[in-house]
Amino acid sequence: MSQANAIVVLCPKRPDLAGQPLLGHVGWGFELPDGQWMVGAVEGDGWSNGNGMNGFWSRRVPGERQATQVFANMVHQGAEYNYFKYLTMTSQVWPDPDAALRVMAWVSAQPYQLFGRNCMNSTYDVLRAFSRGGHFNGKILPNPDFNWIPNGWFNAIQVPQSDYHHLPPASQPVQAFAAAQEELQAAAECPDWRNPESENYLPVGEAPNEAVEAVEVPPPVNAAGVGG
Repeated sequence: MSQANAIVVLCPKRPDLAGQPLLGHVGWGFELPDGQWMVGAVEGDGWSNGNGMNGFWSRRVPGERQATQVFANMVHQGAEYNYFKYLTMTSQVWPDPDAALRVMAWVSAQPYQLFGRNCMNSTYDVLRAFSRGGHFNGKILPNPDFNWIPNGWFNAIQVPQSDYHHLPPASQPVQAFAAAQEELQAAAECPDWRNPESENYLPVGEAPNEAVEAVEVPPPVNAAGVGG
C-alpha cells in the first residue's frame, strides 16, 4: 500500500476524434478522510453508458487498491484505462476532499467539449481542488492550458518512477454499470479558477488551428497495481 493521496489514470490510446491522432484520456481518484477513495472521469458525450452530456461517472470504493481496480474494469464498459500515477500531497499542504467533491458535482453538470472541457480539464479541476492548488510531490500540477493533449499532460506530471504503474488486470464486473451520481451529495461549486470574475481565473486555451502530433507515453516499468 502506498502513501499516496490521489491518482491520475490514463489510456494513451483513445480517443480518436475530429481527425486528430490518439490524444489520450485521463481520470482521477482521491482519498477520503475515512480511508475510502472516490474515483471518476468524464468519458465524453458519445459514451454509450453515459448521460448524453459529458459521460460523467463516479465511484466510492473502500480503498486504494479498489480504486485502481475500478479503472481496470472500465474496459468492460467501453472505457479502457492502462496506466496510473500515484500523487502524494506536498509536505505541509493538507488535502481538501470536501472541495474536490464539490468540484466533482460541478464537473458532472458541465457539457463536454473536445477543447476546453474534456477529460483532462475535469481531472485537473478535481485534483487541483483536492490539493489546494495542485500541490503534489513538491511540485504544482501542470496547467492543462499548456499541455492540452491529455497524453502530454500526463507526461508532464512528474512523479518518482516507483509511483508510475500499470493498472491491475481487469476482473469481470459483478453488476450492471451505473453512473452512481447519487453518491455526489456535496453541493456543486465552480472552482474560482473557472470563474471569469475571480482574480484566480485560469482561461481555457483555444482549440489549435492545425492538427496536433501524437504524443507518445512511455509505459511504466513497475508491475501492475503494486504500491510504492
